[in-house]
Amino acid sequence: MTKRIAIPTENQEQRALVKWLSLHPILKDFYCKNNNEGKRTEGQTWNLKLMGLRPGVPDLFIYYPSPSGKHGLWLEMKRNMNYPPSARNGDSWKLQAEFIERVKTVGFEAAFCYGWEDGKRIIEAYLSA
Repeated sequence: MTKRIAIPTENQEQRALVKWLSLHPILKDFYCKNNNEGKRTEGQTWNLKLMGLRPGVPDLFIYYPSPSGKHGLWLEMKRNMNYPPSARNGDSWKLQAEFIERVKTVGFEAAFCYGWEDGKRIIEAYLSA
């Protein structure tokens, strides 16, 4: 019998990255989470949109400038797994990709990260750029 290795959930991956961030000597006080996901009633969605909720906004924002002059780093967390083309063609994925490209045009860095270790690698590259 072959033992299957469980792929961590996106939630678990993000918690691991946030744990690492919370111990980081520079960034521990310079990140926040955007609460874009979740099921809501139509009324809640309408109210949140009036309050500024934007579709496609990534999960985490690091509001610390890079040595290269980037204003901050937006990270969209994904599980570390192979995604079928149908997932990447979904509305939310497309909106996330559009947001990432848009903020890059005004001096931010932004990326999809696939698992917490990829997020850590992206952050370290951002801080050394």
